[in-house]
Amino acid sequence: MEVHVRGNGIAVNDDLRDYVDQRFAKLGRRVNRVVDAKLELRHRHNRVGPDMVTAQITIKTHRNILRAEEDDAEVKVAIDRAVDKLSTRLRRFHERRTDHKPARSDLENDPTTDAVLAEIAAPVFDEEDEDGERLVRTKRFALKPMDVDEAIDQMELLGHDFYLFDNSEAGTLSVVYRRRAGDYGVLVPIRS
Repeated sequence: MEVHVRGNGIAVNDDLRDYVDQRFAKLGRRVNRVVDAKLELRHRHNRVGPDMVTAQITIKTHRNILRAEEDDAEVKVAIDRAVDKLSTRLRRFHERRTDHKPARSDLENDPTTDAVLAEIAAPVFDEEDEDGERLVRTKRFALKPMDVDEAIDQMELLGHDFYLFDNSEAGTLSVVYRRRAGDYGVLVPIRS
């Protein structure tokens, strides 16, 4: 798996690139058909305590977007923690799919469908607001119709607490979310 490494306030040298390649080899065995893999390293100065490094991994496959983010004072430790977190998510995702999911239809296994979905699923970020306003980020993305189980899987892979999706069962936009008890809820709007 080829990984694009970007450093923001951190020098990315050959030694660090070799370390990243070695750590991502572990993920390469778990993730099939990777379209794009990125590692962003950001330096963050703290007023109190040591400076921190944030390692953010984003992997795009034909069907999903996987993401993990971890902080630590050491660059390599932050990378290790992010890779381990993503690996754990992938293991849980694959175990849940093999235990509970029915076989996919022929249309979903079609490689041309996968290519179209990969283009649709890529989010587009607008520039962050620099005026100190409350709205600091706008995220635009295309939606593909999916059922609630697929939305839960995608939410888990991204590591979010909620996920907006085009509900194919209800025919409307819906939000699936993680409840405090650890189970899931879904918000389905109705017109009055």
